[in-house]
Amino acid sequence: MPVCAICGEREGTTRDHVPPKAIFPKPRPANLVTVPACPDCNNGASDNDDLFKVFLSMQAAGNNEIARRLFQEKTVRTLQRNQSLLSAIRRESTEVEVVNNQGLLETRRGVLWNSAAHDAVIERTIRGLYFHHSGSSVTHDAQLSVQWLSGVPEEILPQIHLFREVVLGDNQVTYKYIIFEDDPRHSLWLFDFYGAHWASGHTSPIHS
Repeated sequence: MPVCAICGEREGTTRDHVPPKAIFPKPRPANLVTVPACPDCNNGASDNDDLFKVFLSMQAAGNNEIARRLFQEKTVRTLQRNQSLLSAIRRESTEVEVVNNQGLLETRRGVLWNSAAHDAVIERTIRGLYFHHSGSSVTHDAQLSVQWLSGVPEEILPQIHLFREVVLGDNQVTYKYIIFEDDPRHSLWLFDFYGAHWASGHTSPIHS
């Protein structure tokens, strides 16, 4: 029995989607990634996945048809069920000016993300993808950090050719990664969700 890709401790008796399947409307892409996961890591992630889906789809809905369907088919139903979340979003939202994918300035409703749910989903995704690409879990003597991004950091651009790129679905999620061969505790991850939200993360030795 394989070990859980997320915790690296318990048996992976189920399969978990990384990134979570909640952020993809049906029909879902054929190349979604699943990894072995224990029931605790798999089942305990659904609330964060739902929150991530809601905030991502609200941010991305104006970018393309697939993101619009994600919002209309899944997020609307979630908010109808979760009236307290809907009320919180209404209280915290504000009008902001953004540049759309046609390069035009427009006014949209800006919403403050749930940062705890965001970071938890990105961390679990990195742990799962690390296992998917390396065949082993992030070791216990390595730490994992998550960052928000507005795009690819300028300091990484000269080395971006060293990263491997994976596209899930019709550019719904694109991620770039590098796992260092000389010390696999070091890895870097860049995520682009629907061309509307970017995040990154890295693993490194705890005592480095």
